[in-house]
Amino acid sequence: MIYLIVGYHHEAIRDCVNIYCDWLTSLTSPLESVPKPVIENPNLYAREIIHHLLNLFVPRVGSSVDHVKRQSAQCQRVLRSIETVALDSTILTRSTWETMLKFLLAANDSLLAPPAEKDDIGLSSPDIAEHLCERVLSVLFEIWILACARCFPSPSLWKTFRNMCVDWRHHDALVQQWHRINHALLSRLLKIMYGPSYPELQISEEDCQLIPPEMTNDCIAQSWFRFLHILQNPVDLCHPEIISQTPKFIEMVLACANVIDPSEHECLKSLPVIFFHSMHGISVMVNAFLGIPQCTKDLATTTSNTRTSSTACTPPGQRKPPMRPFSAVTAPLTQKTSSKSSSTSSNLCKMASSLTPSIGTGQLLLDCSLTMAPNRPQCNSILNLFGAWLFEAALAGVMLHSCHSETAQKQDRRTNSLSESRHSSLAVDYCSDKNRIADNTYECGRAEACGTLCRIFCAHRTGEEILPVYYARFYITMYYGLQTDDSMSNEVLSSILFNSCDLLRVDLAGAQILVPDILNALELVLSDSSQKFKPRETIPLVDLRKACFHLLLSMLCLPLHFRDLEIKDILSSPENGDRKISFISLKFKITELLLRALRQETDASNTQMLLGGLMLLVQDLALCEEAEFHSVQPQHDICLNDSDVSSDFSKSSSLSGETSVLEGFQKIPPVQMNGFEDCHGSRNLHGTKLSSSSGSFMFTNIRFCDTDTAHSLFGQATSLVCHQLMSSWKTDLNTALAAMELLSGLAKVRVKPPNEGMSKRTVKWICDFIMYQCSRPPTAHSRDLHSRIVAAFKCLKLWLVEHSSLLYDKECLHNVLEVVELGISGSKSQHRATDEPKYKGEKQLKPKSMRVKDAAEEVLTCIIDQVGAFPPPCGPESLFSLLDEQSLLKYAKNTSSHDQGSPFRYFVLENSIILALLEQPLGNLEDPLPTVTALIRGPFGRHAWTMQLRHQPRKVINNSKANVSQVQRPFPMENVGFKHNVKHRYFPEIVETIPATKLEFSIPTMESIVTEKTSSELEVLRQIIDTQVAFENNIAEQVTEKRKRNCHQVNSDTECKPPKIRNEFQTARLFLSHYGFLSLEALRESSNSSVPPPLVILDSTNSALFSDLETLDGIPSRDSDTVHVFYMKSGQKTPEEIVQNVNSVDSVQPQFLEFLQSLGWPVFVRKHAGWTGNLSTSWKVIHEEDVNEDEIPSNTGGSIYDGRQQILYWADVSSEVAFVVPSTDTIHNGSTTGVNEQDADKNQSGSFSKKFSTGTDLNLTKPKSLILLADKNGKEKESPGSPPEVPIMRGKKYGRHSSLAVGPDTRVFVVWLESFEDCDNFPSNDLLSYTNTGMEQYSYNSSASTTQRNQEIYIIFIHALQNGLFRVRMQGPTKRVAMAIPLVDGMVVSRRSLGTLVRQTAINICRRNRLESESYQPPHVRRKVKIQEIVNKHRSKMTVPEFYAALFQNVAK
Repeated sequence: MIYLIVGYHHEAIRDCVNIYCDWLTSLTSPLESVPKPVIENPNLYAREIIHHLLNLFVPRVGSSVDHVKRQSAQCQRVLRSIETVALDSTILTRSTWETMLKFLLAANDSLLAPPAEKDDIGLSSPDIAEHLCERVLSVLFEIWILACARCFPSPSLWKTFRNMCVDWRHHDALVQQWHRINHALLSRLLKIMYGPSYPELQISEEDCQLIPPEMTNDCIAQSWFRFLHILQNPVDLCHPEIISQTPKFIEMVLACANVIDPSEHECLKSLPVIFFHSMHGISVMVNAFLGIPQCTKDLATTTSNTRTSSTACTPPGQRKPPMRPFSAVTAPLTQKTSSKSSSTSSNLCKMASSLTPSIGTGQLLLDCSLTMAPNRPQCNSILNLFGAWLFEAALAGVMLHSCHSETAQKQDRRTNSLSESRHSSLAVDYCSDKNRIADNTYECGRAEACGTLCRIFCAHRTGEEILPVYYARFYITMYYGLQTDDSMSNEVLSSILFNSCDLLRVDLAGAQILVPDILNALELVLSDSSQKFKPRETIPLVDLRKACFHLLLSMLCLPLHFRDLEIKDILSSPENGDRKISFISLKFKITELLLRALRQETDASNTQMLLGGLMLLVQDLALCEEAEFHSVQPQHDICLNDSDVSSDFSKSSSLSGETSVLEGFQKIPPVQMNGFEDCHGSRNLHGTKLSSSSGSFMFTNIRFCDTDTAHSLFGQATSLVCHQLMSSWKTDLNTALAAMELLSGLAKVRVKPPNEGMSKRTVKWICDFIMYQCSRPPTAHSRDLHSRIVAAFKCLKLWLVEHSSLLYDKECLHNVLEVVELGISGSKSQHRATDEPKYKGEKQLKPKSMRVKDAAEEVLTCIIDQVGAFPPPCGPESLFSLLDEQSLLKYAKNTSSHDQGSPFRYFVLENSIILALLEQPLGNLEDPLPTVTALIRGPFGRHAWTMQLRHQPRKVINNSKANVSQVQRPFPMENVGFKHNVKHRYFPEIVETIPATKLEFSIPTMESIVTEKTSSELEVLRQIIDTQVAFENNIAEQVTEKRKRNCHQVNSDTECKPPKIRNEFQTARLFLSHYGFLSLEALRESSNSSVPPPLVILDSTNSALFSDLETLDGIPSRDSDTVHVFYMKSGQKTPEEIVQNVNSVDSVQPQFLEFLQSLGWPVFVRKHAGWTGNLSTSWKVIHEEDVNEDEIPSNTGGSIYDGRQQILYWADVSSEVAFVVPSTDTIHNGSTTGVNEQDADKNQSGSFSKKFSTGTDLNLTKPKSLILLADKNGKEKESPGSPPEVPIMRGKKYGRHSSLAVGPDTRVFVVWLESFEDCDNFPSNDLLSYTNTGMEQYSYNSSASTTQRNQEIYIIFIHALQNGLFRVRMQGPTKRVAMAIPLVDGMVVSRRSLGTLVRQTAINICRRNRLESESYQPPHVRRKVKIQEIVNKHRSKMTVPEFYAALFQNVAK
């Protein structure tokens, strides 16, 4: 009765359906209307009812739309009833379950097997299958999975299910339901296989309920595997001729008046969409196995217009709510984008992309914070599951070359383990017609398959083996996917590049065979002028370019590393032989591609990656030339043989697998290799032109010689970076900082011959950059802007020190001093050359900020002190003089132990410079000249000078003793000559002839004023005068007689003698006077200011002064950083295991020890004058008698540099770095640091005599400039890279003042990995106890929690690849300021440049953190603050007379 015509017997059919549905309740909760026999034997009657209800699902030919809607409603009622019975019934027998499943299979087959007509789409469709497609499939899959838990279907049912699904594959809903069940089962299966901690495949709550809770683990695994193969080979979806070979399609053709090919049916036009969805669902499962966090909760919204253009879809009015997407996305990374895509061949590919949300799997691989699961299955296991489908799908529609097609035809078919298929898994297009154009109709699904394969192979772990057949098929797939000629597919090329970031850095055997094709693809994608390539719209262009840059960074070192090694050709010809391409031939292309990409890139993150790559390129080339030639001229060619480049410690080469991978490939006629010709047509290193294929973009505007040598590449790099910095990067903080870091690195690169012209222009560009930033309006000034200025000053300082000859250029010196003046005062003296200069006293001091002022002062001091004089005679480990009071007194004359006080006089100039003046001459000075020895402590260090008061130049040294010796009296002469009696007159004789004037008579004569009273007194006065005259005449006569008697003898009593030469002088007073410090203005204290006068004397009788001076000496004049190096063996997780590795040389790889030596030079901690990595042992010189020479252990794996005996040290004019390799004894040594400091405090608190007592002279190993007349033609100072033994320095007390903020406590770890996957297990927080530096209590975050401190750990992971190169991974906290360069996450670095780049990156990381810190003070500012504190505590307040009187008082000697 149910088979009646719905249009005419609708009510009867409806009533029958209602009765049957009511009777089916007998299996659950029977209604009152259910007959008793049915209730008593429900399974029997249910099976009969279900058989009858099947007729309702048979399509009625010729039914109207209204009739179809009515039939659809009744079918919906039946399906709901069946669902209720399956879910709620507890009395179902196996026969009833099988009947129910057979009913659903038959219902689906009757609805879905026939092909839909072209017009049978939408709400007005007269085809009932269009109305019930999704619903009837969802009920089938849901009840089937329920049956697996309660009554597992028999093998025959599974086979029937699988065979029927083959007839339904032209419906997109089938693929969606297939993936819905697969994803739900896989989500549970992953927890069973790998535990609850494995990254979860997140699915919707509705899909989670599909899996019954009572389903066992074995049942889940068995069901998932059977459902996975229920569609047999999903790649058949890209073959309409296979999909159409079903009975219903053939029946349709036979019934049609005009016989047509079944593969040309209109409903098959949607196969590209279905094929894409099937591949994307497989991609989600592969990602789940790889452990990539993802979810399938949100389904892409589809518009009615798109649905209208497709076939076999359920009308929206009757469609169930969206259930799931097939996108693999991650919440923190992926954002929903517009669901659009582009296709190069058909609108159906556009529709395929429009039905798919944005795919974020590639973005997961671009972010170092989201990695694959460490316990993921091996690549072979995943390829065994999905490899056959993915390899076949990746070549869908591709024309294979004859050699590959013949090889493919010989392969055995292997689609699943349950049944055989109708065609080969490599059943791709074998076309002998050379003129046929590749079919890109299915490029969306092909792109998804290629991307999935790339992710699988990029998941290769250290030491993991992949079958050679998989390697071969993958490289063939990549070869065709990377084509840039007419067969190119934009979708496929985008997907491959986007998902292949790690392809060249995971030790894939023979991966270098793809380098030429990858390079061509990168050249096409990164070329700004090419309109041929249009990226996939679902992949953001910025992220696609980032993926390309990752690949490019993996290839930078290959040309110089492998040199003349040939790259084996995938296509070869027995007639013409293999195409000869060597790695060195790719050097020019890689270099120019990097430079062009840097010139065109606009994204800040990508730009920083390229800047790091450019630094690697220049550094590697310069070191290579230095190792080979030591002097390379710009016009010379690069040497093609570098035995030092290849790795001597590599156990196996990555190219070793090429023979096994390609040995099955047959020779074919030669085909052009994407822009690379043979040696006759390609450009070699001597200047011939490099050819290109039609699909490759070549640089025609740049000559090859522009980047041929380190000299020319250095000029190209600096010019490009400076130009971009001034034009595009000057407003972005991170990019500007990266550019400055690159320029700082380039300043240290040694090229031959030096590129002085470019160096001068670079300094000018840096000055212009500073001027531009300072000239911006006040509203634009911010902390970021000032950070850019400070970084530019730091860079300028390095350029001036490394290229000191630049300051001999008048123009360069003017530019530098002008910008320094601008930084200190805030304005320039002359804005134009014609302006009248404004002097310093006339300008108002208004710097842009104090940070800018401090940075400019640092550059000015560096110009005066360090440019042309770095490293100093004592070595780069100290910018200070190694002489202090104790050392000087050892060389002073007449010095003994006294308790009266210090023999030094202490003065303070301008509240910023402390002068310690010693008036005693030093023991090696023989001339008794006025000598003063001055210890000058200022913001930029401590300096020792000895000065003498000389009246003759030093050139007259031979007569110096004669000038200062005692002069003897000459012998008397007997011939005294003639004696003339001359009468001496007081006035000339003519005065008597001059008439007197009235004025002369104004003074009366003596006689005229004498009276009687005064006459007696006048007489007495006359007698006294006469008596005195007589006495003097008598004495004169006696003397004359005596002289006559002793005319030939000398009277020692009356002889005129010169004064004796003095050996002691008040030279301190002379020094202050001669330098103009003793003026009254300098001593006068301002009444309205608390600032001390310009000249202040300190109280040297207070012993606390010397403790404060030692604390001042403990503040360095440059930044100090510490890098801790660890070695992590495969599988280790605990700190104890990690630090034990370096105890023995047998526990580490040989290249690790070589890497350590490249970081710095070894120094002895107890004899080291610089930073040692720990505050308790830094910046001190210990007496040689106090140094216990411990036995140096041998055959260690680096533990000798744990900071107890030795460290690795490196320093330049701006910073010093200690590289420490913690060992098992490090934590014990660090725990006693506090005790050592207390003992040091106790020893330092003794009397002055103990502080300055003389003792055994130190055996100094480096000159201390004690002798003023030093030999200028002495031995040349040694290189900082390998300095001699470090001199000894004094013991110190280290009580830092709390106000002296040293900035952030940045921890930098360098971790050497034997297995790269162990980077996720590195216990960085647990290793903090091994990395104490003593500076923690002075950092700004010392009061922060442990969790906050852990966030400041930056880790540089290094992994040695099998080909001799090194893979780098960067890990650190996500901050506003990005990670520093030159090292970039994912970069592959050569052996020769690894140590240099790691050191530069560590320094730049610490420098960036200091720029970001608001509490950081530069070293010279901290020293200035300490000096002011000393003045306030120990100043002797005296009046001007008291001050002058104190200068004449003697001090203790």
